[in-house]
Amino acid sequence: MNIDPVKALDDKVERLKKDLKSLGARLDNAQTEAAQQHLSQTNQLRDTHRKITKSNDRIAELAESVHRLERLLVALNRKVRAGETQRADFDTWPEITKPLIAKILAGQEAYGRKTFTPQEAKDTRKAIAEYDRRAHEAIDAAEALTTLPPNAEALWRKKYKQWQTFAKTERPEAPDDDTHARDTVAKSAGNEAVAEAREKIRTRIEDAVARDLLFPAWFENMLGPAAPPGKADDWLYTATDVVLYRLLHDVTSPADALGTAPQEQGHRRSLHDRLIVECADYRRP
Repeated sequence: MNIDPVKALDDKVERLKKDLKSLGARLDNAQTEAAQQHLSQTNQLRDTHRKITKSNDRIAELAESVHRLERLLVALNRKVRAGETQRADFDTWPEITKPLIAKILAGQEAYGRKTFTPQEAKDTRKAIAEYDRRAHEAIDAAEALTTLPPNAEALWRKKYKQWQTFAKTERPEAPDDDTHARDTVAKSAGNEAVAEAREKIRTRIEDAVARDLLFPAWFENMLGPAAPPGKADDWLYTATDVVLYRLLHDVTSPADALGTAPQEQGHRRSLHDRLIVECADYRRP
């Protein structure tokens, strides 16, 4: 046993150095292994990502191929049926006359105009009376500008400001009882005309379905080749509105059911947007 304390301390230091060196070597090995594992995992992730990308590309190619095949089958089906089946005529409507269409359009215009309730009409007339009162005051102020003495600068500024404030306002639109009455009549007549036209259109579509006639290309492009299961009545309702839209807005395209989308807001734009959404749902597989 070494009883020399200095020697004993040196031995302990040597042992600690060996232990530290061994620990350092183990840490280096652990770091090397971790780096190798990280590199391996990174490579595996890259390989997996490439495989997924290739799979997605392949799925997209297959989906496009299926879509092309569906279109070819639809075209082939139309050609086969065209040789064996009578065609439905959804473009010629002598029973829906121009006066009837004019009533529908007039009714739509009437619905698009602003209408006044009795209280709104009363409030508007009060606002008009107040506007006219202020107009007289502003005119008097403007006339006074030409007669004020040169030293009346404060009064001149007051009169000028009064005129400028009024000049920036607009007179409210007066409620027209005659227009309101005419619009009420136009709306009623338009509703009746719409009901009459829709009944005629729906009857012809139902007859074409019952006889299994070949639909026009624009009709199938918009609504699909047939009514989806469980949605026959909704499909007929939308199909009727598609035909009515073409009649009201003189759309004659053999491929595009609704033609160019309207830019202005109003009844036509609202109907166009609704039909686009509804028909997309009917065409969904």
